Amino acid sequence: MIRPAKRMILGLAAAAVSVLGQSSSPNTIIGAGYLFPAPITVAPGQIITIFSKGVGSTLKQPAFAAGSNLPTSLAGVTVTIGQDTNTPAPIMEVRPAAVCANCGAMTAITIQVPYELKLPPPNGLFGVAFVFVTENGAAGNWSILSPEPDQVHILTDCDTVIGGSGPSTGRCPWEVTHANGTLVSAASPASAGEELVAYAVGLGATNPAVNTGQQATQPTPTKGTFRLSFDFGANALPSASSFSQIVSSATPLYAGLTPGYVGLYQINFVVPDLPPGLPPCYSGQGPSFVNTNLTVTVIGETSFDGAAICVSIPE
Repeated sequence: MIRPAKRMILGLAAAAVSVLGQSSSPNTIIGAGYLFPAPITVAPGQIITIFSKGVGSTLKQPAFAAGSNLPTSLAGVTVTIGQDTNTPAPIMEVRPAAVCANCGAMTAITIQVPYELKLPPPNGLFGVAFVFVTENGAAGNWSILSPEPDQVHILTDCDTVIGGSGPSTGRCPWEVTHANGTLVSAASPASAGEELVAYAVGLGATNPAVNTGQQATQPTPTKGTFRLSFDFGANALPSASSFSQIVSSATPLYAGLTPGYVGLYQINFVVPDLPPGLPPCYSGQGPSFVNTNLTVTVIGETSFDGAAICVSIPE
């Protein structure tokens, strides 16, 4: 079954406090990545942010991992993922996350899910895992993880997952770039026939396999296959089966790890020919504005997500 990935900005974690913040344990996971419990769906190697209540009462500023190999303990915090055995997850960052006035201590912990995470068998039985946070040796409540081959999430510049600038009150452009690394936007639209790069997490295992918690040293393709759909339409949402001016599915030029980063993937693709009558982008607020006119959806075995961008209309 293909499921869409959902984005999450830090402030959304507050919605889970009233539901899951009543645990008897002071250390409870109330949200994770761009999903809420239960279960939290993850892919091997995925970068995800755990939001834990009751952790980090003395944490005054973010703590960042240094070096090319991520540690499994940072600022006295450890995140453990269990299946047959307990495996500590590499940690990128531990950050205070005060999402509401009366929530108490709250910490955002950005981790990489180990590539060793086992996927469920074809019959779907006994495929779950669990995750819990430990601070200074005191373990908290555990939450269920649901492993899947992929959990595609195209990054935006507001993402808290990796490389983002944090919450924003404005629109959050997707991390889709030109060859020179600049973002595709209404002011700098893409062109038909141009090769673009979309950055993502959650594309799962690679071939050959890579080590958890270490930066990729070279381009490494994904083990699973991915396909693309191109929906030419005003402000269209990502969809695995869109019906408005959709171009037949294509395969990426490359889908795999980005060298120099941990768990960061990229999808290289070419913008197809434009259909007649495509409206130009005209940014603004309201239903009459065309903020994007091409939505690119990346479709995996068990998930999909996409990016809405602007393409220029030839004169």
